[in-house]
Amino acid sequence: MVYVIQDLGGNGNAVAARLLQKRGDSPLDWDWLSKYSNGTQPDKKSANKFLLACILDYRMTAEVVWRNAAKFAESRLGDPDNLWEVITEIPEDCWKGRWRAYALHRFPDAHNRVWKIGKKIVQLYSGDARRIWTGIAPNDALRRLITLGVGPVISRMVVGALLDCNQVDGSGDVKPDLHVTRVLGRILIGRTLSPNEAISVTRKISPANPWLLDGPLYVLGKRRCGSSPQCQTCYMADICCYSQRRASGGS
Repeated sequence: MVYVIQDLGGNGNAVAARLLQKRGDSPLDWDWLSKYSNGTQPDKKSANKFLLACILDYRMTAEVVWRNAAKFAESRLGDPDNLWEVITEIPEDCWKGRWRAYALHRFPDAHNRVWKIGKKIVQLYSGDARRIWTGIAPNDALRRLITLGVGPVISRMVVGALLDCNQVDGSGDVKPDLHVTRVLGRILIGRTLSPNEAISVTRKISPANPWLLDGPLYVLGKRRCGSSPQCQTCYMADICCYSQRRASGGS
C-alpha cells in the first residue's frame, strides 16, 4: 500500500481533478433516500427500506438489489413503517428456511444476515434506521453500521449515500468494490488495487472528501472499464496507465 501511494507522483491529482469534473454527469440514485436530498429527514419507512437495500448490495447488481428490496418490503410485507420488527418477528430458523421463497438475495448467508442485522436495529435503535446516523459525524455513523454487522465496504457506501442526500455532514471514503478498485488501480498503476489501497489512495488524492470520487469511478466501471475495457471511448485514456500500456502493445 505504501508503495502505491509513493509511486503516484503528480498523476494522482490530475486523475482526481478529472474524475471530479465528471461527478455531476451521472449522479447515483439512492431511491427512497434521494427525494430527501434537500436535507429534510426521511420518514421511518423510507429510511428502513433504504438500509435494507444497502445491506443486500453484495455480489448482485444494484438494479436487482433495489428491486428485490422494494418487492419484499412493499409487496410481500405490506410496506410497514416498522420493517425491522416485522422481519424479526419471524423466528430466525423460519427466516433461514424462507431463502428461496423470499428471493431477497442469491446467497443464503446474505439472506440470513438481514435478520441478524435487523434484530440489532430493533434492540439498539428501536427499529428506526434514522437513529443510526441522525445528528452524528460520518465516522461515527460508519462505526455504528460496522458494529451492526453491515460490513466495512457496504457501511462506507451507506455513509456515502447519506452524504449525497445531505443526511450527514462531513466526508467519507469510497466504497472499495470491484468497480472502484479496478478502475482506480488501472488508471493510476495499471492493476487492480486492494480495498485498503483504494481507500488510502483516494484519501491522498482527494483529501477533502474521498467519497466524491466514488460515483465517477463506479460509472466508469459499469460503462467503460469492465472485464473488456473500452479504452478508446474513455475520457481517462490519456492519463490512464492501463490504457497507455495497451496502446503501446503491453499486456
